[in-house]
Amino acid sequence: MKGLDSLIRVHKWKLDEKRRELADFENLRAGFVKQLRALEDEQQREQDVAGNNFEVGFSFANYAAAAKRQRENIQASIEDVDAKIAELNVEVTVCYQDLKKYQVALDARKVKEKYERDRIEQMGLDELAIELHRRKDRMR
Repeated sequence: MKGLDSLIRVHKWKLDEKRRELADFENLRAGFVKQLRALEDEQQREQDVAGNNFEVGFSFANYAAAAKRQRENIQASIEDVDAKIAELNVEVTVCYQDLKKYQVALDARKVKEKYERDRIEQMGLDELAIELHRRKDRMR
């Protein structure tokens, strides 16, 4: 039983680590999405300023090209993080299944041990009842 307890403890730890790692990547993705939205808002403000001021309009093309590259970089990072999140989801699922397998095995072992203890106890009670019955018959 100690072996299964140890395996369960190790697999719980592994599962917790994978979940923490998954949460970190999900937070990273949320940060990238926030950066992307901020970039889009900034680009819209710059576009409004460039439309209202002719002198600023000349430099807007350079800004727009740089913003486009930055947006593409952020989107590529989001795609990379999404791939890692999908991979970690699979790992979390596998770790959970392993943990559950050991927990079920431990539960089955406990049920079997309880059945065996109850059976032995019942045999002792049966033996006692038989002995009492014999004594009772002898006294008659």
